[in-house]
Amino acid sequence: MPLLYSIWCWSATLVLTIVFGSLAILTSWIPPRGNVYLFWARSWARAILRCCGLGVKVEAAETARTVPEAIFMSSHGSAIDILALFVAIPQQLRFLAKKSLFYVPFLGWSMWLAGFVPVERESKQSGLHALEMLEKRLRKGLSVLIFPEGTRSRDGKLGKFKKAGFLLAIRTGIPIVPIAVTGAREILGTQGLLIRRGTATVRVGEPIPTKGLGVHDRAALLEKVRGEIRILRGDE
Repeated sequence: MPLLYSIWCWSATLVLTIVFGSLAILTSWIPPRGNVYLFWARSWARAILRCCGLGVKVEAAETARTVPEAIFMSSHGSAIDILALFVAIPQQLRFLAKKSLFYVPFLGWSMWLAGFVPVERESKQSGLHALEMLEKRLRKGLSVLIFPEGTRSRDGKLGKFKKAGFLLAIRTGIPIVPIAVTGAREILGTQGLLIRRGTATVRVGEPIPTKGLGVHDRAALLEKVRGEIRILRGDE
């Protein structure tokens, strides 16, 4: 039954979040900051997927697997996307995430200790500060993950992209890697808490170079990345 299955999945997620979140917090002092966290985060994601019988299929360009650092930009339609992306992206990664997540016990505490970057969606000042923090991560040779839509899609369609992430790419000259996650909304949509068995597919495209671009190129870069994500989604 969908209800009993959902209760099992949410219960397993709660327990595994406490276990792996505690391990991440206890080992957060091990330098470099956040790298050990990613080990626990990926283990947490795989454990939840395994306990719930959910699958993740990864189709990635070889250049995306081997790029030393990048700004990963992904479509976002489900909370399952986070689990799938932890599994799919091998680079040392930091997220841009809404500030409220950092108040979630164990999960949020471990994210803060790992150096993930909080942002308040409606605050321009918070957005500027978040960009500065992300730029510092990139300058250290880390990769970052951004959802250019800013939030989860409510209807499954690719939403309007925010411009800030593209400015970050131009300022740093770090390539953008487009990503599309499909199938996750069928497992867990944005409305309700019922979870259904299924497989999410993560398609990771070729890195898009940004070195040498100027601010006047931002609109064209945004449209190029958006077009690549649409192709990866199967919209075109």
